[in-house]
Amino acid sequence: MSKTLLRCAAALGAATFGAAALAGVNSHVTFDNGPEGWSINGWETPDAAGGNPGANLHWANFVDTFGLSLRNETNADFIGDYTARGPVRLSVDVNVTSITFFGQQVSRDLVLELRDYDNPPANYPYVSVWLNAGALPDAGSGWQTMHFDILDPTSATLPAGWGGTGAEDPNTFEPILPPDRTYASVLAGVDEIQFTTFVPGFFYGFTNFDVAFDNIRITAVPTPGVAGAMIFGLAGAGLRRRR
Repeated sequence: MSKTLLRCAAALGAATFGAAALAGVNSHVTFDNGPEGWSINGWETPDAAGGNPGANLHWANFVDTFGLSLRNETNADFIGDYTARGPVRLSVDVNVTSITFFGQQVSRDLVLELRDYDNPPANYPYVSVWLNAGALPDAGSGWQTMHFDILDPTSATLPAGWGGTGAEDPNTFEPILPPDRTYASVLAGVDEIQFTTFVPGFFYGFTNFDVAFDNIRITAVPTPGVAGAMIFGLAGAGLRRRR
């Protein structure tokens, strides 16, 4: 993701946050009051300083792992029925110190995934919808804001750029929504939210992450038609499509 796009995301996120109170959607997790249900790969103890500003949730993993997931399944401000909230923007501040694969700096995308664990199809733990915001900020570039827009949570079809899981395309083997599920039906019962480097349908080599998160927000989208930050670059060392 270009720095220009990231700066635009930050500016739009700030403007939206101010408008959110009018729509009744306004939650901002700073980690100054603890994790508020958020964890990174099971780690839920915030650093007291170094955030944007103040506390932050920091994952400095120097043992190989496949990916990074910032998740929440208990905070009612970020789970539940999104169809009742109207258009919303989810945003998060990210600070990448390093992401390395065999000692080399690599790029990883950030995906928003919203999961519904109720009555999943056979052999699937959940059904989800997801949106890829593109590459995380460059290592050493400091705090940057990335955002994801849900413009019409009542849509029966997946909006442009969105994907689904819970079934598999028999020809391409890519993840898709099951035939009896829709974008709206998943968003009506979100049991878990993740900001993750795992792009559905791909698998990854062992990677080391030193990444911090701060200022997780859910706010109203100010006007219909404001597009989310979506860049679909899926190349990168250690990244392969599953077959």
